[in-house]
Amino acid sequence: MDTEFQLAVVTKMLTFPLTISSILHQYSPYFMKPQGPITLEGLKSLSALRYTLYPENRVSSLRERPIRLFILNSKIESMLPGHVWKELTYLFPSITFEIHFIGSESYFDKDKKQFIQSNQPIIQRMDDTLTFIHHTSDFDKLHEAKDFFPYDPYLDVFFAFHPRFSHNSISNSNPLWLNSLPGLLESKCAIFFTGFTKLEMDLDMQFLQDNYGDECDLLMDPIQNVFNCTKWEFNDFNPMETFRFNELVAGFRGKRYHAVHQN
Repeated sequence: MDTEFQLAVVTKMLTFPLTISSILHQYSPYFMKPQGPITLEGLKSLSALRYTLYPENRVSSLRERPIRLFILNSKIESMLPGHVWKELTYLFPSITFEIHFIGSESYFDKDKKQFIQSNQPIIQRMDDTLTFIHHTSDFDKLHEAKDFFPYDPYLDVFFAFHPRFSHNSISNSNPLWLNSLPGLLESKCAIFFTGFTKLEMDLDMQFLQDNYGDECDLLMDPIQNVFNCTKWEFNDFNPMETFRFNELVAGFRGKRYHAVHQN
C-alpha cells in the first residue's frame, strides 16, 4: 500500500471484522461511562461474551459450541473474501467462530454472477476455526421457525451494518426491521449497529426509543467508530453528498427483567 487511496480501499474491507473485534475485545477502545460510551447493561453483555472469548481466564474447562456472529440484512459483508474475516481468529486465536449471514442478498453465486435463494443454509468452511453460514431468508422468518434456538448471551451476538431502522420502517414495500426487531429483542443477546452519518444514527436511535423504548436496554451510546472506513463514497442519488462506511456505532438489547418478590 503505497498511497492513501490504496490504504483507504483496504479499510473498506477491514472495517467490518475490526468493528466487531474492537467491541468484543478485552482491550476495546470503548470504555464504560463516564469515560466512554458503554453503559452498565452494556458491560454486563460484553462481560458475558468475553467470558467465552477468553477461556484462559476461566476456572471451568468446559468447551462450548462456537461463538455465533449474526450479520443481519447482509450483502457487502457476505461478499468479502474469507481471509478478511480471518482477522477475527487472529485477534481471538483460541476461539471457533460461526458467521451467519442473514438476508435475501446474503449469498452471491460467483458462477451465476447473481444473488441466489436457498431453502437450506449454505455452509462454507474456511478452516477449523471459521465457518460461514448463509441464510437467504430474513431474520423474522428464521426466528419464527426457531432455526437459531436456543440463544445464549454468552455465545451469540448480532451486528447490523447500516440497518437504517427508521428508513425501512416507513417503507411499505420493505417492513424489514418492524418484523425483525421484536425477535431480536426477544433473544436478549447484544445487538450492535453502525451508521453512515450522525443524522442517520440519531434517527435510528430515535426510532428505537419511540417504538421499543420500554423493551430494550441501551448497551452503547452512539460514538465515532475507531475502525470506520477511511474511503469516502458518493451518494448515487446526490453526488454532492459523501459518506463513509461504519462511521458511527451503537448497541442495544432486549430488556432483562428482574424477578420481583411479592408477599
